[in-house]
Amino acid sequence: MKTFADEYAFSKTEIKTLKEITKANYELSTIQTTLNIKPSRLTYTLKKLHNKDLIKITRKGAKKQVTFSNTKHAVLLKSLLSVYDHVDWENILKDKAIKILSQISTNSNNHVNVARNTLWRYIKDFKSRGIITQKGKINPQFRALTEFLAEYQHFFVQKIAEELYDNSVILWQHDLELLIITPKTIKAPNRNFQKTAASLFPLYNLPLFSNFDFYFYSTTKTLINPEDAILHTLLLEQGNVRYSTYALLLLKKMEKTIDQIYLLREAKHYGLENQVKSMLEFLQTHIHPDKQQLPTWEDFAEKAHEYGVNTK
Repeated sequence: MKTFADEYAFSKTEIKTLKEITKANYELSTIQTTLNIKPSRLTYTLKKLHNKDLIKITRKGAKKQVTFSNTKHAVLLKSLLSVYDHVDWENILKDKAIKILSQISTNSNNHVNVARNTLWRYIKDFKSRGIITQKGKINPQFRALTEFLAEYQHFFVQKIAEELYDNSVILWQHDLELLIITPKTIKAPNRNFQKTAASLFPLYNLPLFSNFDFYFYSTTKTLINPEDAILHTLLLEQGNVRYSTYALLLLKKMEKTIDQIYLLREAKHYGLENQVKSMLEFLQTHIHPDKQQLPTWEDFAEKAHEYGVNTK
């Protein structure tokens, strides 16, 4: 099953084609001759670049020409390839490398589920080329790379959200994982979009009625369990007591089966570790923690009674 996330990476031929365009080699016949590839291979490559909204193809007389599109990420990539034309970007941005670089630029520690040896090999290569520093950050010299990676990811994130629904609203995003709100009538186009947060509460006999559904997009998470639903509810609007209360309801309802180790590990991934620790302590002590947006115990107990959750 092909998804937009699968289209995110570049092939060597795609980057080489873009480098030719930066040299003002616009005619398809010239690119084909220079790269020594078959017409079918060039057609396939141009289709992939067009899907990334990086190029546009026009006709000049009897010949077709290809140029960069005017999208922001296309302009940034054109500048990167032009200014650093001595760099072999076809080896740096290919395959999983661009995803790893994107995650380095956003300080992510979730490196595309690649094997440790593979990740080490990529990072060693980036360091040897001076793309990233010894401290594991993108070299400030390549600020244009950081700007392109950020805009390119933004483009794909929007494209993924629109795959679900044209007017989807992204509530949270990290790398290519998204939390999206849509009208109730929308159906997921593929299994990478899974209902989550308050949309799953009725499955646990917590009937929260709404005109909207919440979806989590991920190419690696195959199941949304109660722990995930709790965390995603907290992400809907961080610091909102209402959603913290909903998350507490599910946490209390499922407390005998909740995997706290998994819950805390995933909470750390989302930057929610302190809040989740406070919630677990709150359910044990009934004492409102300082600096955490939680209800008072009296308000929570009243809401729990309303939804049939035993707080004793």
